[in-house]
Amino acid sequence: MASGILLLVNAVAAAAVFASGAQPPQPPRIRADVVVMGFVPCSNGTSMRAGSAPGFPGALVQLQCADGVAASATADGRGWFRMAVNTTAALSSVASACGLVVATPLASCDAALPAAGTLRSGLRLLVSMVFFPRGFSYVAPSLD
Repeated sequence: MASGILLLVNAVAAAAVFASGAQPPQPPRIRADVVVMGFVPCSNGTSMRAGSAPGFPGALVQLQCADGVAASATADGRGWFRMAVNTTAALSSVASACGLVVATPLASCDAALPAAGTLRSGLRLLVSMVFFPRGFSYVAPSLD
């Protein structure tokens, strides 16, 4: 009997919402997580991808956008990193306005490599909201 009354109360409440034409309350919009993950090579080549050189363990990788550093991560012992960013920006904006910069000097992973300069990479959308480096390239310091 009690379950019959509860069912009747729920049915009346649902009918009242539909009859009033009111939309059921919506949860607030949640900022989407953007995941950036990839491999940092220990090399001063150009357009380097995973497997093109040994990994750069302990490299500090920064996601830099128009308004500064949006996130950072440290590469693991094999050179792989992963970071998540909360943003309301469109994915196309993240891909075009942001890039990856390795802030750790290359000489940290191999003393024969330059102590100055950085590794930089653009972003490409891999799947859904996951970005991957387009390929890191060494950028020598300017002579200004």
